[in-house]
Amino acid sequence: MDLIQRLIGRRQFLIAAGLASGCALTSKKLAGLRSGVAMASQETATFGPKSSGNRCPHLLSPLRIRNVVLKNRIMHTVSPTYLMQGPENFPADAYRNHYSNMARNAAIVSINTHFGAYPKTYSPNAHGPSANFCDDIWEDIPPTHNYVQRLIEDIHCEGSLVYFSGPTGPLANTYSGGLATHATGAKELGTDAQTSGDIKEIVEEAKALEDQGYDVYKIDTNNASLKMVEAVRSATNLIIMAHISAGGMGGGTGGPPPGGGDISQLPVSGTGQDMPGGSAPSVRMGAGGASIPGITNNNQPTDAEVEKVVETAKRLEGMADFLWIRDSRSGAWVQDKGRPASLSYAEAIKKAGIKVLTCPGTGFHNPLENEEFIASGRTDMVAMTRPFFADAELVEKVSQGRADDVIPCVGCQNCHGISMTNGPWYSTCTVNPKWGLPAYKLAGIRAPRQTKKVAVIGGGPGGMKAAMVAAERGHKVTLFEKDDALGGLQRFTDYTQWKWDYKAFKDYLVHQVNKQGVEVRLNTRATPEMIKAKGYDTILVATGATPAVSSIPGADGKNVFDIMSSYTKKKALGKNVVVIGAGVFGTEAAICMAKDGHKVTIITGEKQLIPAEAIGPHNMENQQRLSQSHPNITSILEATATRIANGKVFYRDFSGSEKSVRAESVVIYSGLKPNMDEAMRFEGSADQVLLLGDCTGKNGTIQKTIRSAFFMASQV
Repeated sequence: MDLIQRLIGRRQFLIAAGLASGCALTSKKLAGLRSGVAMASQETATFGPKSSGNRCPHLLSPLRIRNVVLKNRIMHTVSPTYLMQGPENFPADAYRNHYSNMARNAAIVSINTHFGAYPKTYSPNAHGPSANFCDDIWEDIPPTHNYVQRLIEDIHCEGSLVYFSGPTGPLANTYSGGLATHATGAKELGTDAQTSGDIKEIVEEAKALEDQGYDVYKIDTNNASLKMVEAVRSATNLIIMAHISAGGMGGGTGGPPPGGGDISQLPVSGTGQDMPGGSAPSVRMGAGGASIPGITNNNQPTDAEVEKVVETAKRLEGMADFLWIRDSRSGAWVQDKGRPASLSYAEAIKKAGIKVLTCPGTGFHNPLENEEFIASGRTDMVAMTRPFFADAELVEKVSQGRADDVIPCVGCQNCHGISMTNGPWYSTCTVNPKWGLPAYKLAGIRAPRQTKKVAVIGGGPGGMKAAMVAAERGHKVTLFEKDDALGGLQRFTDYTQWKWDYKAFKDYLVHQVNKQGVEVRLNTRATPEMIKAKGYDTILVATGATPAVSSIPGADGKNVFDIMSSYTKKKALGKNVVVIGAGVFGTEAAICMAKDGHKVTIITGEKQLIPAEAIGPHNMENQQRLSQSHPNITSILEATATRIANGKVFYRDFSGSEKSVRAESVVIYSGLKPNMDEAMRFEGSADQVLLLGDCTGKNGTIQKTIRSAFFMASQV
């Protein structure tokens, strides 16, 4: 046992090595160090005074459901970590650890199987990589059941209940070794009636799940009957959760459920058009239809949709123990701030006096908001999942009065997978650089052996994260920022209503930099001479990137803006705006302008606004719908802008014909140019110079920048 291990003890040593915990890794004293000893956690000020004003007593209070007591009012919903599970036909260590972290937060945890026959087979036509890694069929061999039992016990050890969320479709009727692969109870019977034999089979399935250790049985109201619910409730001690999918995507269609049951179907709204491809059409007008998800009613459900859910809740009174309600027209990435759509259904059920517990989900990311929702009687519980990816210590921090230390989830959906075409094939989180990483990677981060004087160049997300990590590792840190505020390119979030979640993350970083005691020098352009003269031991260079300058004739006109100034100078844009260049950044800028009331025309040389390699299982879903369907957006595809003159943008369309479109202003997105030359000027200014983030030329996203900052600063 070396000196460090003797000083801090075995448990603290394991924590510092990243083995005992994937979360807090701070210690006040280690061989004279000022504070943190190993890699920084996202937690700060652990030993500071607790603020009782930030506690969430209602959210974290126990709740009795029939014959059990929940430890808090939080349910973790389905979170299939597509790429954590490899070809194993049993839950791998990373997979089991993930669900243990979920159980440390939520009172009810959903598990999903990604195990099957070994070896796996590959199909290039599969819908995303998960279809090749995961077939959701249990392999009937004892070791698999052993691992599954350990997974369930891992969750039970944290005082949480378990429910199984299996596949839908043909696999729903599949059994393997007596363990059901589908626990919705619906059995996917289609239009066939639920006979007494069907009900018996469903009850047997429920009993088998109960014997395996599951605590909660999920009923999908789209294809369940009250007779089935009653049978399961009478035959088992399982908690009955009724899942109501409302508001469009994911909801069922058609009439009453099979078997003459009387659980109402829920309506489906239109989902917009598919992304354009090939050579037609060249011009796509915004649909502007009232049924487009994310457009109507400020993302809130209609009265008719709410009434349908209330009717369903009435039929389930006395049968279901609680209702999981999910408005699936959109994910949290489109929710209005503080107004998750599913809350409207729960609130209506409460106002109707229906005696059934409610648990709305999707968009319930902020624990303080969730506290208010429960305290005010608008719901009994909330469903949260992705916030625990962003911060595995969320409940612990909130219970200690440190809600300001909770890393905000930005709802990007990258945890589902970054791309559906070329990969990369691993799970990741935009704001939590440690999530999804294997234990050996975290264990490889060494504790610092001495306190260093560290300079951070650049106050964007990468620079701020690097400063936080270095400070948490016990170093004395000074951050230099040439502008009058921290935030870098993310300062655009101060000027748009749509990207409020990214603004929350930017503000979190600013707050944590100040809270960590980092010395911040604004309006200071650092030079190599300045840094060298002050005798810094280490320099972390995060000079970022800037919008590339367009070479289109007329791009220097007074009515032409780059993508960043389009946010800060939106009043100067006028009514009709032409955006040249799409991709993720250009398309999102156009959506922001459209939401602010501008009429936007997007011109791009690509066959689609957002490239296929940037589209993951869910992460660009909403941007696609909005860009295709918003009444203020028109897109011209496979076109090349040639010049800007006389209040027009001239372009060649896909056939080679020259055309033009009028514009009061033009916004050009030509990509981002890494500030690499500026960064390299600091070479030799200290014994250790580390470049990170966009200035290295190989990042370009918040996720990559934050991960780069974390690991570079962890080398100091």
